[in-house]
Amino acid sequence: PRQSGVRRLAPVLLQGETGTGKGLIARLIHRTGPRRDGPFIDVNCAAIPENLLEAEMFGFERGAFTDARQAKPGLFQVAHGGTIFLDEVGLLPEALQAKILKVIEERAVRRLGSTRSEQVDVGIIAATNEDLALATRVRRFREDLYHRLAVVTLALPPLRERGQDVLLLAEHFLERACADYGLSQRALTPDAQAALLAYPWPGNIRELSNVIERVAL
Repeated sequence: PRQSGVRRLAPVLLQGETGTGKGLIARLIHRTGPRRDGPFIDVNCAAIPENLLEAEMFGFERGAFTDARQAKPGLFQVAHGGTIFLDEVGLLPEALQAKILKVIEERAVRRLGSTRSEQVDVGIIAATNEDLALATRVRRFREDLYHRLAVVTLALPPLRERGQDVLLLAEHFLERACADYGLSQRALTPDAQAALLAYPWPGNIRELSNVIERVAL
């Protein structure tokens, strides 16, 4: 069995609208936690085709399926001793939810085509832009997995509810854009500030960053 010797990290569930910075917070938790010297594996559950998810997550042995010409470790194994970040976890298919729950409970994975399990020691951070508690009530997400992931839950507020933070972030993004593109430093006018505060920012911090970069250019 593989033992990393790293202190455990309580599972963290990040909830918030798209663009509120869940990925940034996940990396911050990893960098400041007991597993900072280990790998940080970012898994976008919405970007991997459903028919490949299980093989990507848990790995496979040679010959496990038609194109499996050589064995490959899964992302949980790659994250051993560090942290795995399950972004958009609410979109996982039900069958895979059950298998991830088993990995969390047994702290072991079994590759596709293998007859033995291998221990893994990973910290788990999950993120979603939907209400997972509600999803469990309507049977779209396993309640037992939800409770395993939501040991610590952090809710990230949308930008429209953060008041003057909009201006602080805009000034930061403007300074960064000017530095990145070799532009002279610029400042927000009172009219620009008023427009930033009045807009609802449906894309949140990601949208704000893109808008400020475009304005600087």
